[in-house]
Amino acid sequence: MDTSTAAQTVTIDGQHYKREDLSQSALAQLDNLQFVDREMTELNNRLAVLRTARRAYAKVLESHLPAKKAPANKKKDVVSIDGSKYNRADFSDEGLAQLANLQFTDSEIEQTNNRYAVFRTARTTYAQTLGSELNGVQPATAH
Repeated sequence: MDTSTAAQTVTIDGQHYKREDLSQSALAQLDNLQFVDREMTELNNRLAVLRTARRAYAKVLESHLPAKKAPANKKKDVVSIDGSKYNRADFSDEGLAQLANLQFTDSEIEQTNNRYAVFRTARTTYAQTLGSELNGVQPATAH
């Protein structure tokens, strides 16, 4: 979809339409799609930053893992990392800080993925509604 506020035509799925031929609802759906597309781009950028930070925290955490592992049957105050269990009390202050950073980043990644899913669902709905609004509207002829 290619639109411009100054443009007399909009391009939707490769078809050119005169703005004046579109209903107010169709124009509103175009605005909604543009908003959602911008938000999805922002969320993708945020995910890229979060994933970069996560990799950095995980790399630093590797050098701060406790030397001894927790017993396999221990369940309380245990941290699992890559299939290995560690006693939380055995972590250094720096290791605990990196662990906290990693857990926070994981939470943010999950929340951002959930937001992205909401916007993707909304985008699908707006696109379907726009498609319905375009039924019966003739594409503009090329000049």
